[in-house]
Amino acid sequence: MDYEQELLKELKKNNISPEEVQMVLKGLKHPHGTYKPKKINFSDKHVKFGVISDAHMGHVCYRPDVLDHAAANFKKEGIEFIVNPGDTIEGMSGRDGHIYELSHIGATNQMNYCVEEFKKLAPWTVYSIEATGSHGGWFGSKGNAGLDIGKELEEKIKNYTFLGYDEQDLLLDNGLKIRLRHPGGGTAYAISHKMQKYIEAIGGGDKPNMLFQGHFHKAIQMFYRNIHGFDAGTLANQTPFMKKINTPAHVGYWIIDAYIDKNKGVERVKSEFTPFYD
Repeated sequence: MDYEQELLKELKKNNISPEEVQMVLKGLKHPHGTYKPKKINFSDKHVKFGVISDAHMGHVCYRPDVLDHAAANFKKEGIEFIVNPGDTIEGMSGRDGHIYELSHIGATNQMNYCVEEFKKLAPWTVYSIEATGSHGGWFGSKGNAGLDIGKELEEKIKNYTFLGYDEQDLLLDNGLKIRLRHPGGGTAYAISHKMQKYIEAIGGGDKPNMLFQGHFHKAIQMFYRNIHGFDAGTLANQTPFMKKINTPAHVGYWIIDAYIDKNKGVERVKSEFTPFYD
């Protein structure tokens, strides 16, 4: 069988133009687009910013009271902006029983809820990534539905700035390079292990000054290879799935206070994690 001729016949029969074919192929190659580091016009030597992560809005374990507290404390401390390493909404996994854990069912309901919650953070820009393979990303990957959740949230929420998926950099004019990362897999036997191995694998010319990692729902700080690494914690209590696999949730948020030398990097950094409990 001449597969090329058969393909041409099908394209012609369905009235698909060459331009449409190119769009489909481009989408398959880059299903979520390509992104460049986001540059911020911020030249001050001193910078203070907030860190929230893994809110899972739409799940019954999401803690709106923690976001309330964070917003009040961010205002009190005079932060400049917020970073968010992903899993902002819960998504729809298709796993048996998952739907009974949701407070808001479906993409529209979860996004609308997120719009309302982000009004609490209205004074600040929230620089966010999302995950391709979990939670909000499920709305794109499950059944190849193709919903670009990051772009959708950016269009709906004025102060949500979408940087891209899985791993993206934020560059400040003062020389600070912040990397947001949302990996996959479960927590290792030691909660610092996966961050350590990731930092070891970064090429010398690609290192950020600061790394904020989501996904694991843990709160740790590590200084390694001149990188200030943080697991960003979570705004959601321990879920039934996490209980099943015996891993805790470190609920809370960070405030980072840093002084930057454009040539030397981070001169000093103060970090504060505010924890919450069930």
